[in-house]
Amino acid sequence: MQTIVTPESCPFCQGDNTCMVNDIKSCWCSNTPVPAELIALVPTHLQRKACICVACINLFNESPSLFMERYLKITAT
Repeated sequence: MQTIVTPESCPFCQGDNTCMVNDIKSCWCSNTPVPAELIALVPTHLQRKACICVACINLFNESPSLFMERYLKITAT
């Protein structure tokens, strides 16, 4: 998990989240539902600092256990 948070970085994969929430145009993140379970996984010190990227949202929606194994080092049981 990254320790330096930028608004452009996903708190999980550290990739570009392509968020344009501060832009004049509407951002994809304004219209994309993010599961509450995924938001709850963001460490407290990283919450509300940057958007979770669409790739991480999609991976979590497809396979929460794979997402946790990949980004949180939690092995599915």
